Amino acid sequence: SPRKDFHLVVHSEATRHRILDCAEKLFADAGYHATSVRDIATLAECQFALIGYHFGSKSELLDHVLARRSSVLNDERMERLDRLRDRSKGKPIAIRELVEAFVGAIMERAGQGDAGWSSYTRLIAAIAISAEWSYLTDKHFNPVARQYVAEMKRSLPKVTDERLHQAFFFLLGAMCTVCARPDRVETLSQGRFGSKEVAHMAESLYTFLAAGITAVAADAGASKTAGMPR
Repeated sequence: SPRKDFHLVVHSEATRHRILDCAEKLFADAGYHATSVRDIATLAECQFALIGYHFGSKSELLDHVLARRSSVLNDERMERLDRLRDRSKGKPIAIRELVEAFVGAIMERAGQGDAGWSSYTRLIAAIAISAEWSYLTDKHFNPVARQYVAEMKRSLPKVTDERLHQAFFFLLGAMCTVCARPDRVETLSQGRFGSKEVAHMAESLYTFLAAGITAVAADAGASKTAGMPR
């Protein structure tokens, strides 16, 4: 009956979400290779075969885990970028504003205390530094990142493409580290400064990143000028 079919669909969707939640947590906590499909099935309290039925292989499951929240991040990042473009009316956008729009999308979620987003930020930090998963970062994150790089190029026309991509790569590293290990400042300072709240460091991070990108651009311009005959 239609009513029975509806309940089956709802149950199926709930199972899919539960599997994704559990896979996300275990991949973040123990790592991809140390986590078995059986571990995920046990935590999700579902049959082992259901994971393959819903998602395919373990690597395909990881792909689905990344896709679920990357779509949310990408949509927000593009919405923020579109607002900046509309407001600038064709003029170059300030680097600080671009940094806040791109990094802020994940910083704000990482700072909400949501367990799912906490796991996700730790997971993508691990994925980002592994060459094994470069095809996944390219698939889920690079298209939107390239939009921001293009806008930064408009704002800093004198910087070389290579230097700008290096600077954006540094931005990604700092962003992932802060989101995944905010407590590092606390341990580094031997407890003098609290840092477990990501939001507490957001403004400092935006300032650091914007200044760094601008400095790379200025250095590139100075290097070109230094090599010119007088």
